Amino acid sequence: MGLYRKLNEYYRVLALTLRSLAHDTCRSRYFIVDAAFEPVYWFVDNVACYIGMIFVVLVTLLTASVVIIWYFYLLPLIRTFNSLWVFGHIIIAHWLLINIVFHYFKAVFTDPGIPPQGTPMEKITSALVCRKCIQPKPPRAHHCSVCNKCFLKMDHHCPWMNNCIGFYNHRYFILFCIFMWLGTLYVCFTTFDLFTYHFFHPATIFDTEKRETNNIFLKFGPAIFFKDLLQSVKTVEQSSAPIFKYRDHPGGWDHSDSYEHLAIIYLFLLCSAVTCALGLLNLWHMWLISHGQTSIEAHINTKEKQKAAKRGMGYNNPYDYDWKQNWKYLLGINHSRSFLCVLLPSGHLPDGDGIRWPRSKKPLYYYDQTIASRSRWTFNMSKLKKLFRC
Repeated sequence: MGLYRKLNEYYRVLALTLRSLAHDTCRSRYFIVDAAFEPVYWFVDNVACYIGMIFVVLVTLLTASVVIIWYFYLLPLIRTFNSLWVFGHIIIAHWLLINIVFHYFKAVFTDPGIPPQGTPMEKITSALVCRKCIQPKPPRAHHCSVCNKCFLKMDHHCPWMNNCIGFYNHRYFILFCIFMWLGTLYVCFTTFDLFTYHFFHPATIFDTEKRETNNIFLKFGPAIFFKDLLQSVKTVEQSSAPIFKYRDHPGGWDHSDSYEHLAIIYLFLLCSAVTCALGLLNLWHMWLISHGQTSIEAHINTKEKQKAAKRGMGYNNPYDYDWKQNWKYLLGINHSRSFLCVLLPSGHLPDGDGIRWPRSKKPLYYYDQTIASRSRWTFNMSKLKKLFRC
């Protein structure tokens, strides 16, 4: 107990010393934090915009490579199926491709929505003044440090689109993520049989010419799973015994070139990684939309809940209507539009103007017995800790 008190005393002295060294009666501690992060802000302001352009080109090239490989190597395989399956594959693949391309470029080139500039504060309900723009900031609008602008209902700045996700392009962003996930999942299922044929083919290890030609990519193939085979490569190559017969090609081809081998492995690994990453991202954004909040508002609402919990109160998101209405509001589904505008490319605008937002019918703060009892227990524990310190 005495050792704990000494360590606690040393910690308090050290903390007081650091605070006294950084203390300035004219400036708050937030100014010191901003000054410490000034190099990071400079990097974001001057370099992030160029990184966004590189990412847009990268997404375009990767998507184009997937489409080219599908046409060159998967479509001939699909044409060996039943005619009904061929027709279904072609319809689904091109439906997904059209939606992916449409929603991606709409999200990239659509302005998220800028608050009205030079409008008096009295004309915008519940407006605040942005500390950086020195302009009225409507509810749910936030300032982007990369674009150096305020945007309506800003969710986040997406470097993969080199654009902010806001009121006018939020729907395009969400639908692009969903259709891209469906597209990569479709490619993974379609390619799986062909991928296993190439990935686990014994010639990948035992054929000297093939191993040298595809040295970079094939190291990550069966070498991971067949370590014992790798140890006997020299023995098998020196012997005159023929390599055991592998299963037939899924398409029935007698020969497959090394380009197909590399393309199929590249295609499956790329689409698998994108499927996993986009799946997690989609779950996060679906949870946000179902609760009527953006990525920025999720952090704000969490802090508001913590503040309310200290007073024994609960907190409701003022823009959470219910999960069904939240999705309808985002997708723009109303009496004049059906769900067909989501399944097919559509450039319709969202409902509202992004400046005025109706409040939820639920009270902003409410009494919660569980939170109140928990806050009282926390308060009593803090009193006991102070008592023991004395």
